[in-house]
Amino acid sequence: TAGTSADRVVINPAGFAQLGPLGRQVVLTHEITHVATRATTTQDVPIWLSEGFADYIAYKQTGVSRPVIAQDVLDRVRADQGPTQLPTGPDFDPGRGDIAPAYAGAWLAAELIARRWGEGTLVGLYRAVSSGTPTSEALPAAIGLSEEQFTGEWLAYLEELAS
Repeated sequence: TAGTSADRVVINPAGFAQLGPLGRQVVLTHEITHVATRATTTQDVPIWLSEGFADYIAYKQTGVSRPVIAQDVLDRVRADQGPTQLPTGPDFDPGRGDIAPAYAGAWLAAELIARRWGEGTLVGLYRAVSSGTPTSEALPAAIGLSEEQFTGEWLAYLEELAS
């Protein structure tokens, strides 16, 4: 919510130093997107939408291809170990394992919305949910699909991209 600890970006110098210029740009843009969006957020946003939106903005002008950005989740799909639902909090917990597929999957969910229904729809969905409209209402209003239907579309999209 507004005025919380999400109003700043803290850099881990050791980790940041391991990134190249593009990686640094993506990380900073991602984190600054969180700061900017949370400044007007009144409600919690599902983590798949929050992280997916931040990555969508971060990668938007980089020229990095979809297969490269989504490689971690698509590799899992190819190995029949792909997700069965949109990423949730535990999927982003590094203490539980590799978090890269969760970020890639969340990015693909946001990218799917922007690609199929328009970037304005993605932004509008984020605004609606962050203003207090439950995702169960905001998603159908934005794209005409329930959460369950959208999840099915997203899973099909992962399969399509992995083939």
